[in-house]
Amino acid sequence: RVHEVRVRPQDPPLLRLPAPLKLMTFCAPKQGSGGSQVPFDDGVFTVGIIGAGVAGLQQARALQLRGIRCVVYDKAPKVGGLWRENYASYGVQVPGQLYEFPDLPRVKASCCGDLFNQKYPTGAEVQADIEAYADHFGLGALVQCNTEVLAVEERGGGAAGWVFRLATGSQRSSRVFDYCVVCTGMYSTVPFMPALPGAKDFEAAGGRVIHSSRYLDSRLAAGKHVVVVGGAKSAIDVTIDAAAAGGAARSTMVYRHAHWGTPRLLLWFLPFQYVFLSRLGQLLVSLFKGPLPVGAPGWLPPAHALLSCVMRLVFRVVEEIIALQLGQHGDFRPDLDVVADFYGYGHVLSPEFRRMRARGEVSTLRGQVLRLEQGRAVVQAAPKPGCCARGGGYGALAEELSVPCDLLVCATGFGKDYRIFSPAVQAALGAEADGLYLYRHIFPPKVPRLAFCSSEVATISNIATAAIHAEYVARVIAGELQLPPADAMAEEAEATKHWKRSWMPPTSSRASLVLLHQIHYHDRLMQDMGLGWARKRGLFWPLATLLMPYQPRDYAGVLGSGVAAKGGANGGGGPIGIAVRK
Repeated sequence: RVHEVRVRPQDPPLLRLPAPLKLMTFCAPKQGSGGSQVPFDDGVFTVGIIGAGVAGLQQARALQLRGIRCVVYDKAPKVGGLWRENYASYGVQVPGQLYEFPDLPRVKASCCGDLFNQKYPTGAEVQADIEAYADHFGLGALVQCNTEVLAVEERGGGAAGWVFRLATGSQRSSRVFDYCVVCTGMYSTVPFMPALPGAKDFEAAGGRVIHSSRYLDSRLAAGKHVVVVGGAKSAIDVTIDAAAAGGAARSTMVYRHAHWGTPRLLLWFLPFQYVFLSRLGQLLVSLFKGPLPVGAPGWLPPAHALLSCVMRLVFRVVEEIIALQLGQHGDFRPDLDVVADFYGYGHVLSPEFRRMRARGEVSTLRGQVLRLEQGRAVVQAAPKPGCCARGGGYGALAEELSVPCDLLVCATGFGKDYRIFSPAVQAALGAEADGLYLYRHIFPPKVPRLAFCSSEVATISNIATAAIHAEYVARVIAGELQLPPADAMAEEAEATKHWKRSWMPPTSSRASLVLLHQIHYHDRLMQDMGLGWARKRGLFWPLATLLMPYQPRDYAGVLGSGVAAKGGANGGGGPIGIAVRK
């Protein structure tokens, strides 16, 4: 059921900007107040943004275009988020044209250019793009780096808004904001580290145990026996890097479950985005697993009921093609179907991994690290077939193997942490074992004046999603777009939860996963904002709309469109700040 976007009765429009806008003024704390902040001057509406990555910067720009005062906090020394620093050899797992700012694209558009340009940017190149974006749009003045947000507290006393408790080095301070936007992303919070028996003795004997996010230099692997725990992108990247760049004596990836990789070129010639990011491809996925509860056309649910069995056969053929291309046979053959597995562990696989595995330059072992001993990891191997079936446990594991190990790298992902909020706010957020279910993947129904911009959603082209989210949130804050009642928002979140739990594997991030339903999700957000969902242009736009992949540049002009439509704070009515770097 799709709800009409309308005003929440308990919340009047958030913002009525005075003209001209007053300057933002931070008032000094009252004496004896324990650091609590005096509210801002009357009429000045302010927004606190947590995180200066691709989401936080675009959110700041969407607000800046409306003249809404905001401050972006990041504990790192410069903008970039997870792209500022990550494991050695990290990079984007999609071609560059799928990871660029919609309003500052990397290269000029060309028809079918991605058929011939399959460059996958490195992490350093993405970081350079992010810094260029901040410089190009003059966002640096809005960002306070080296400042950690320790807590976000309700103002109390019946006043709406939030108090940010901040730490800049050894200094502590507080700031009051009317609205809070969390832009910390999906993969930059708390690294998950498994508790391994024997780890202390292993390290005392000269071994080392680190999370993949701390594998910052290939030289860490030099001459060592490296064991990487995990089976998705970061695990594969570190395994390759340790063997190729690091000069490891041996590089072994230990994984509990095999996962389908996505070839960069399907059938060795077609870029994967023509299948997974075209409307035709997402139609096939929807017919197989069902449409996204929000955003899909009304005829899709009955079509799914009629054709899901046929689509099962279609995707079985897809699995055989992938298995042939990537050598996913035997223990490396996943248990889940390709779509369900993608929603838990999807990654685009570099062809280098298959080549190195075939040549014996890297080793793979299906199993679980039981404990660490001096100079080795003890692995319980050979899980029973079908152990990852939906609704079941991992099953019994068989024989123990001793794998030489000097460096253990845990590529085991990240957990989400909402402890910056009070227990009462955490309870109202209602985070569950599989994540945080929100209205439109942005707004918590029970917590007003709080939004999550691209922090609780995973799409294939998340930089475009961040731009759309930033515009959506800015419109809500500015009173240009009004949300439905809290109970209607909760109803949508509950429907999304029920649908996801009906077929997606039980992962800690399931609530956030949109992935192969990305286009329909973006359609819904665009329709909410009164913008066109068919983003393709040109003489053959109907065919392009159906067959061509959707890329960030298709959403150029969305960010700031609400201001442009009424000739707002930027002083003009045309497209705002759309540029192409030379």
